[in-house]
Amino acid sequence: MSGIEAADASGINGAGLIGDANPLRPRNTILKRYCLIAGFASVVLVLTAHVFVFQTDWARTGGLGQMLKTAAWFLPNLGYFPSILLALFETFLIALFGTLIGMVIAIPVAVLAARNVTPAGLASYWAGRVTIVLSRSVHELIFALIFVSALGLGPLPGMLALAVRSVGFLAKTTAEAIENIEIGPVEAIEATGAKRMAVLLFAVLPQVFPIFVGNVIFQFDINIRRAAILGMVGGGGIGLIFAEQIMSLAYDRAGTVVLGVVAMVLLGEYISIRIRSWLL
Repeated sequence: MSGIEAADASGINGAGLIGDANPLRPRNTILKRYCLIAGFASVVLVLTAHVFVFQTDWARTGGLGQMLKTAAWFLPNLGYFPSILLALFETFLIALFGTLIGMVIAIPVAVLAARNVTPAGLASYWAGRVTIVLSRSVHELIFALIFVSALGLGPLPGMLALAVRSVGFLAKTTAEAIENIEIGPVEAIEATGAKRMAVLLFAVLPQVFPIFVGNVIFQFDINIRRAAILGMVGGGGIGLIFAEQIMSLAYDRAGTVVLGVVAMVLLGEYISIRIRSWLL
């Protein structure tokens, strides 16, 4: 063996690249990684089999032809469409006023939940955070049932349910935006001797206004979809008509209701885009 070959062999053996494990990735680490991947894949397979094999009655669904035949039952009856226009308009108003009421409530809650502007330290901070958690944790249908039992049937319980449900998202995102504002404008306003309200109006609000408006518009889009189902529990709007048509097996009319909801959502999307471009 020549000197060069001996040097190359000793260099390779010294680095541990031949006959030894890779020093950058020990075998134990690689083995643990593959065991975790295999374990995770096994859990996914077991859960998939549980849902799609053991808990699904595929015989009842029938073949592809039966599925298409069932779906054809829901083809819209366009002659029924004029009968649901008033309910669609009511649903749109439920979403609109629910969002506006939630927006008004969310502003003070966001101030309470922001550490850098909360007025009474931890007490007010946790009051705001608990309000946000309660709003986000409870489904709008539960809120609708509560307000229907207290106020009776109609659009008002639906509006209040959407308002309370909207507070969580709007207050949380606004509080986080307030906590990330630039401190310079705040210090400049405070240096003039301004009070807390003036600081909020002239130093904090201008910085979070674009974010807040964008989130309100996004929440309005979501509330249009939510309002479409509140009627099923007495919250007013198109949901009640949909439930009635399903229970009476008038699937073509139920399909018309679905078509109307899609049209209403598209209209809400267009309005949201126009408002966003106008304000921002």
